[in-house]
Amino acid sequence: MKVLLVTPHYLPEIRSVSVLMSQLADDLAAAGHDVTVLTPYPPANMAEAQGGSAASREQNGRVRILRVQVPPFVKVAPVVRALTHFTLAVGMVLAGLREGRHDVMIAYSPPLTLALACEILGRCWGAPYVLNVQDVYPQALIDLGLARHRAVVGVLGWLERRAYRHAAAISVHSEGNRALVAARGVAEDKITVVHNWIDTAETVPGPRHNGYRDEFGLGDAFVVLFAGVMGYAQDMAVMIDAATALREDQDIVFLLVGDGVRRSEAEDLVRARGLPNVRFAPFQPVERYPLLLAAADCCLATLQASVATPVVPSKIAGILAAGRPVLAALPQGDARVLVEKSGGGICVAPGDGAALAAAIRRLARDPTLYRTLGEAGRRYVEAHYARGVATAAYDRLIRRVATPVAALHDVSGRGSPGA
Repeated sequence: MKVLLVTPHYLPEIRSVSVLMSQLADDLAAAGHDVTVLTPYPPANMAEAQGGSAASREQNGRVRILRVQVPPFVKVAPVVRALTHFTLAVGMVLAGLREGRHDVMIAYSPPLTLALACEILGRCWGAPYVLNVQDVYPQALIDLGLARHRAVVGVLGWLERRAYRHAAAISVHSEGNRALVAARGVAEDKITVVHNWIDTAETVPGPRHNGYRDEFGLGDAFVVLFAGVMGYAQDMAVMIDAATALREDQDIVFLLVGDGVRRSEAEDLVRARGLPNVRFAPFQPVERYPLLLAAADCCLATLQASVATPVVPSKIAGILAAGRPVLAALPQGDARVLVEKSGGGICVAPGDGAALAAAIRRLARDPTLYRTLGEAGRRYVEAHYARGVATAAYDRLIRRVATPVAALHDVSGRGSPGA
């Protein structure tokens, strides 16, 4: 089948969605599909885009990558970001129409406007789409205080209802998200849980002492790592609070790697408090990410206390696969359940810097606990979050929704004059 994958981020942009969508495209192609990826250029105002430029068209085996030129929609004001999501959808529709008919589409959300783009393309082609819901909008924005105006919430609510209604199937990454989407009136049999996976062959437990320790001058320090997008949902302040509480523990160092709208605030806090134990670094190349995890002793996963939707940061599975304990400051929800059920980490209340500091100090002083947590987490992701299991689920899903449409086209074709 011809599969169109519509995503707001893709490699070489360094984000968890970029890695997931790249691996999904590769695995669907390996399963015999002709895959086209429709995605924007990496934003010029993100650090990872400054090392080179992406081609407008690329061919990687059976995966074709098409890039759409749109205004930047990351590291911009929320109002601007909302508007550019619509220009993104327009660009996706125009590019899709130029490429011609596909049998089935997969749309990543957010933004919800990509579902609207797939609906328009689907009407033109008579093709279904699967909606991959990562964050439940607009509720996630409401929780973070980013959607307050009644008109904005109304438009987003309309987009959400329309996306759920027109999608042939909906995939979510946790049971909590399944329940939340079902509560919006979506039929249970339309929703499939497919966990955000990790490639357990690429991300493996490795030695602490590698090139990263030398590069950042970490020596034999106990390294507390945060790696990823520093966005609205991530609680950067709790990390800085924990670092403040541990400033006298000279053998403990915080390494914060990534970029996003909250990075500058975190840097300002570190400067204001004069913290010598916090270091910042830009996004690292995807292929070096497993080495970065290996160089750490434990890794942070944080969310704002206001996040009520069942968000599960993809970084958690990667940390567990690397055999490193997760130090999680999370609200009640699926992410916290994952950490606790895996046995691979320690959870504290969201926003509690003192409790987070105490958990870090405990790990730094107890090597047996450190090893036990790391080994348990690795076993758990091998059993439940392996890449092949998840991408095969998407293969089955697109075949299921596309088969009735393909059969209808075949019948129409045989019955038409001159067929």
